[in-house]
Amino acid sequence: MDRNAKRAKRSITDYIVLLSLETPIHVAEDVKPLLIELKRIGNNLNQITAKINAGAFRSYNFEDMIDGQKKIYEQLLDIARKG
Repeated sequence: MDRNAKRAKRSITDYIVLLSLETPIHVAEDVKPLLIELKRIGNNLNQITAKINAGAFRSYNFEDMIDGQKKIYEQLLDIARKG
Protein backbone atom coordinates (compact mmCIF):
# COMPACT_ATOMS: atom_id res chain seq x y z
CA MET A 1 0.00 0.00 0.00
CA ASP A 2 2.93 2.33 0.69
CA ARG A 3 4.06 1.90 -2.88
CA ASN A 4 0.64 2.64 -4.32
CA ALA A 5 0.24 5.73 -2.14
CA LYS A 6 3.64 7.00 -3.28
CA ARG A 7 2.73 6.37 -6.93
CA ALA A 8 -0.45 8.36 -6.41
CA LYS A 9 1.64 11.07 -4.70
CA ARG A 10 -0.55 10.86 -1.61
CA SER A 11 -0.04 10.06 2.04
CA ILE A 12 -1.21 6.62 3.09
CA THR A 13 -4.19 8.18 4.90
CA ASP A 14 -5.19 10.24 1.86
CA TYR A 15 -4.74 7.21 -0.38
CA ILE A 16 -6.97 5.04 1.84
CA VAL A 17 -9.63 7.78 1.97
CA LEU A 18 -9.47 8.10 -1.82
CA LEU A 19 -9.88 4.35 -2.25
CA SER A 20 -12.78 4.24 0.19
CA LEU A 21 -14.59 7.00 -1.70
CA GLU A 22 -14.20 5.08 -4.96
CA THR A 23 -15.32 1.74 -3.50
CA PRO A 24 -19.05 1.06 -3.72
CA ILE A 25 -20.69 0.07 -0.46
CA HIS A 26 -23.18 -2.77 -0.62
CA VAL A 27 -25.59 -3.42 2.19
CA ALA A 28 -26.48 -7.09 2.53
CA GLU A 29 -30.05 -8.17 3.01
CA ASP A 30 -31.05 -9.14 6.51
CA VAL A 31 -29.29 -12.45 7.07
CA LYS A 32 -30.07 -12.68 10.78
CA PRO A 33 -32.92 -15.24 10.33
CA LEU A 34 -30.64 -17.36 8.15
CA LEU A 35 -27.85 -17.22 10.72
CA ILE A 36 -30.26 -18.19 13.51
CA GLU A 37 -31.44 -21.20 11.50
CA LEU A 38 -27.85 -22.15 10.68
CA LYS A 39 -27.02 -22.05 14.40
CA ARG A 40 -29.99 -24.33 15.15
CA ILE A 41 -28.83 -26.77 12.48
CA GLY A 42 -25.33 -26.69 13.97
CA ASN A 43 -26.75 -27.49 17.41
CA ASN A 44 -28.67 -30.42 15.93
CA LEU A 45 -25.52 -31.68 14.25
CA ASN A 46 -23.67 -31.51 17.57
CA GLN A 47 -26.43 -33.54 19.25
CA ILE A 48 -26.37 -36.13 16.47
CA THR A 49 -22.58 -36.35 16.71
CA ALA A 50 -22.80 -36.91 20.46
CA LYS A 51 -25.31 -39.74 19.92
CA ILE A 52 -23.15 -41.32 17.24
CA ASN A 53 -20.14 -41.19 19.55
CA ALA A 54 -22.25 -42.74 22.32
CA GLY A 55 -23.12 -45.64 20.02
CA ALA A 56 -26.79 -44.73 19.44
CA PHE A 57 -26.33 -45.03 15.66
CA ARG A 58 -24.46 -47.84 13.99
CA SER A 59 -24.63 -46.43 10.49
CA TYR A 60 -26.51 -43.65 8.76
CA ASN A 61 -26.03 -41.78 5.52
CA PHE A 62 -25.62 -38.10 6.36
CA GLU A 63 -24.97 -37.03 2.75
CA ASP A 64 -28.30 -35.18 2.49
CA MET A 65 -27.54 -33.23 5.65
CA ILE A 66 -24.03 -32.43 4.48
CA ASP A 67 -25.34 -31.32 1.08
CA GLY A 68 -27.89 -29.07 2.80
CA GLN A 69 -25.19 -27.48 4.93
CA LYS A 70 -23.07 -26.87 1.82
CA LYS A 71 -26.02 -25.16 0.09
CA ILE A 72 -26.59 -22.87 3.07
CA TYR A 73 -22.88 -22.04 3.19
CA GLU A 74 -22.82 -21.27 -0.54
CA GLN A 75 -25.88 -19.02 -0.20
CA LEU A 76 -24.24 -17.13 2.67
CA LEU A 77 -21.13 -16.63 0.56
CA ASP A 78 -23.28 -15.42 -2.34
CA ILE A 79 -25.06 -12.93 -0.06
CA ALA A 80 -21.71 -11.72 1.28
CA ARG A 81 -20.35 -11.20 -2.23
CA LYS A 82 -23.44 -9.29 -3.38
CA GLY A 83 -23.82 -7.41 -0.13
